Amino acid sequence: MASSLLASVLVAAGGAVGAPPGSATLWASTLGEPLHDSSHQALELTQHLKAMGAKFYGAWTCPACFKQMNLFGKQAGADVTYVECRKPKQLPEQAEACNAAKIRAYPTWVLPDERQKVGVQSLEALSRWSGLN
Repeated sequence: MASSLLASVLVAAGGAVGAPPGSATLWASTLGEPLHDSSHQALELTQHLKAMGAKFYGAWTCPACFKQMNLFGKQAGADVTYVECRKPKQLPEQAEACNAAKIRAYPTWVLPDERQKVGVQSLEALSRWSGLN
């Protein structure tokens, strides 16, 4: 009974029962879930950004941040390293990380060497900036 209830909930939430791992990640970001599936380019870029330690700083109230996340799509977006800057009571560590990184506008991308890219970036621009292409 409990397993069939869980299966029903997963199917209703868009997950797939018996699907391969990673094929249906539940959305956990404070930003709205992207409206479409991810492209191969978005998946490749997300893996690259994550491996190099790049972070996307934003705010749940920021329409440009949603637009940025939407460029990645559902699957890649679920794996983007996102830091929420505007929920200090609920996510104090993330809010402090925003202060420490001196984030002044959203969205902001930051590489481990502290280079920043502010504003909505195309996947192509992020690929060039991060050294993927």
